[in-house]
Amino acid sequence: MSVRSLLGRVARLEQARSSPWTRFFGTPEEFAADMQRGMDAGIYDKRDMPAVVASIRRWCREGMWR
Repeated sequence: MSVRSLLGRVARLEQARSSPWTRFFGTPEEFAADMQRGMDAGIYDKRDMPAVVASIRRWCREGMWR
């Protein structure tokens, strides 16, 4: 197997390790910052969104999508 082939396989494996959330919406931190701006603007409920953000962070951190 060539080095180029191995590097391609490694790149695909590394990409597969990221959560679907991160691939589609960015990091949980980016999402949390966006939600905070929405809460400050009155778009999102300040009672509900912190729980949603915490759940997404945990889902990504613990790899629950696997």
